[in-house]
Amino acid sequence: MYGSKWKRIVFSLAVAGLLSIGLCMLLNRRQIVQADPGNVWFAKSDGTGSSCTQAQPCAPQIALAQASDDDTIYLAQGRYTGTGDAVISVSKSITLYGGWDGTTTAPPARDPQAYPTTLDGENKRRGLYISGAVSPRIDGLTITDGNASHASTDPGFGGGIYSSGASPVIANNVIENNTASTSTNKTGEGGGIYIANAGNGALIEGNQVLSNVASSAYHGYGGGMYLLLAPSAQVADNVVLQNTASITGGGGLGGGIYVSLSDGATITSNRIEHNVGQQGCSPFISYGGGVYCYNTIGLTLSSNTIRHNTASVSSSGNGGGIRIKFCDRVTVAGNTLQDNIGCASTTTGSGRGGGLETYRSDVTISANWVTGNTAGLGTSPSYGGGLYLSRDTSFTMTNNIVAANHSNYQGGGMAFETGGASEPVSGILVHNTFAANDQGSGEGRIAIHLNTPYVTLVLTNNLISGHTYGVYATTNSTATLDHTLFYANSAGDTGGAGTIANANPVVGQDPLLNSEYHLQLGSPASDAGIAIPWLRNDVDGDSRPFGAGYDIGADELYIRSMFLPVVLKK
Repeated sequence: MYGSKWKRIVFSLAVAGLLSIGLCMLLNRRQIVQADPGNVWFAKSDGTGSSCTQAQPCAPQIALAQASDDDTIYLAQGRYTGTGDAVISVSKSITLYGGWDGTTTAPPARDPQAYPTTLDGENKRRGLYISGAVSPRIDGLTITDGNASHASTDPGFGGGIYSSGASPVIANNVIENNTASTSTNKTGEGGGIYIANAGNGALIEGNQVLSNVASSAYHGYGGGMYLLLAPSAQVADNVVLQNTASITGGGGLGGGIYVSLSDGATITSNRIEHNVGQQGCSPFISYGGGVYCYNTIGLTLSSNTIRHNTASVSSSGNGGGIRIKFCDRVTVAGNTLQDNIGCASTTTGSGRGGGLETYRSDVTISANWVTGNTAGLGTSPSYGGGLYLSRDTSFTMTNNIVAANHSNYQGGGMAFETGGASEPVSGILVHNTFAANDQGSGEGRIAIHLNTPYVTLVLTNNLISGHTYGVYATTNSTATLDHTLFYANSAGDTGGAGTIANANPVVGQDPLLNSEYHLQLGSPASDAGIAIPWLRNDVDGDSRPFGAGYDIGADELYIRSMFLPVVLKK
């Protein structure tokens, strides 16, 4: 009886919790407001007439001309081409659906994968042009071979989709092989998607953004997508894969995504992989292989997988995964930053920040996995295999796992750059795990390297294992440590001519990390930290503390109870 009662209570609490979480998610995600559906129109690539019905579809231009705000247009499977600047132009708050099977089935049957609707720019024009203070929904299209090089409006911006002044919903599309610019003297922006002046927000969700190029012959920004003046824009659940900001002849910023002047934007739960800032021959430094944030307040980067991106293939490159410049109150939380590279050249150029690089920014870095990143592959000095924080940056770093990153010169885990006393770097590091960031050489095997003057760090409850030095400070830099677990740092737990205060260390005891850098039963890190009441979760979202005290490092060791059935003999 009592067991049944408690099961019902637990079940009720679980349901209530899930409902509460769902409600919070709905409330926190800002929606683009759209009115109730109006009339419905149907179009085919070879449609005729002007009735635009399901039985007698018209050409898409006819449907677009007749539709009003809040109407819906279904585009049948097929290949659509056009004349002028774009295959299709939208200037009304309509819904444009691709993937209609072309039959008279009621309701209309849609499957964009089985019945692809392809807007083919033929490398002559954009795929889609959106303008005006409207809020259209673009859903289920394939947009390919767009080229904005010779557009009459904003040439070089938005090869696949161009939107200015609108607040669109761009959902469930395939946007591939588009080019913003082929010019040798004009910057290209937004190879796949370009969103500008979206005062009421924009939603880019569930798309595949593949193999797009911002510029093939000069500077390029945002190979996959470019957001400019798009406050509270949402980029969620997309695959951003194999895009390039600049192929040759210029610098590349944001191989996957470039965000500028877009306060409150969110980039959440995306796969951002195998993107490149700068691909070919260029004397310019390139930045942000995966994501580039510029001059934006309140950007949130959360729960993304950012892997195998490269800032520059042939020259110097900073921020293989993420580059943040002139951005305040940025949150980088719950992401996987893995196997990114700053500079991939083995002969020329240096790299800074294989996983993440900042410049004059204010950043909160929380519960990320920063593993296997490389600052630079060549022999030129490279800094900060995992992270590189520079010039007037302030940061708070909690619950991160920084492991197996590579630098050939300074700071396998973290390195810094200041511009003297007027451009210091300051940081608070609480409950992080630094492990085996010794994949490089020399001082590149140091976990946390205060490699320049005027760096000030305060560290509490961190675990640092498997380096030459754990924390190394140069002259006029300061690190204040409390309750740090050091292990297997071959040259010393701390070192350098700078000032290091090391209170209450735990030394000489194997932390018993498993292959995923989590604590195992019996770890000396368990319950060994000082209480940090404001930090209530660990890297996995488990509650802190569990047991008698706070565990040192990013992981809070949980002992899961197991109840076995009791077998009674008669």
